[in-house]
Amino acid sequence: MENKIALTFDSSLKKEVLGFFGKEVNEEDIIVEQSNPSQHVLSVDGQEVKIDEFGGIKKGSEVFIKNDLISLMRLSKQ
Repeated sequence: MENKIALTFDSSLKKEVLGFFGKEVNEEDIIVEQSNPSQHVLSVDGQEVKIDEFGGIKKGSEVFIKNDLISLMRLSKQ
C-alpha cells in the first residue's frame, strides 16, 4: 500500500508554501525560482503559473498544478 501525504492550506499561505520550495512571486504575480527570478514555473502543459492559479505541487518532481478543472482532471488521470 502506497503512503500518500496531502497538505491542505488556506490561500493566504500560498506564498509561504512556495517559499518552502524555493519559489517566489514576481511583480506580474507569476511564480518564479527564488535563485533565478527570470525562470518562470511551468504547469504540466507548459504554461506559466500565476499565484492565483496555484493549486499545488505534484510529488516526485516540481510539476505545478493550476487550480482549474482541466488541470485537476489531468492530475486525476495520472
